[in-house]
Amino acid sequence: MSANDLIKRSIIVGSAITVLVVAVFSVWFASKVSTALILSPIVFTVVSVLSIKMLTTPSVEALLKFNGAFMITNAVKLLLFLTYFLVSYLSMQGEPRIPFVVVFMLLYIIFTVLDTMALLQYYKDKEQS
Repeated sequence: MSANDLIKRSIIVGSAITVLVVAVFSVWFASKVSTALILSPIVFTVVSVLSIKMLTTPSVEALLKFNGAFMITNAVKLLLFLTYFLVSYLSMQGEPRIPFVVVFMLLYIIFTVLDTMALLQYYKDKEQS
């Protein structure tokens, strides 16, 4: 699997999750849907693609320093997500806050697991070749 395939896969998964979140919350929680809730999967997808792009640079030095780069990338992602969460949460009024918090936590877990699994598979394939 190449880095471009990994990025395409991340975009496809992010798009599918975006459609799923919008569909579920539009049907079941129509009165509680906020713009921040709809934008959350898009933000997660963009940050995921950027982190994958950064971690799959084809240099030997980057590969040797992968652990440090992985930790720094995850720390930056966490700070970006926290900033987005705080700005969105503080700008909401009342009812939409609860679904936003639940969806945000689920998206964070889903995207973190998917990114980690994809990167592990990418480097395992790269090691074998």
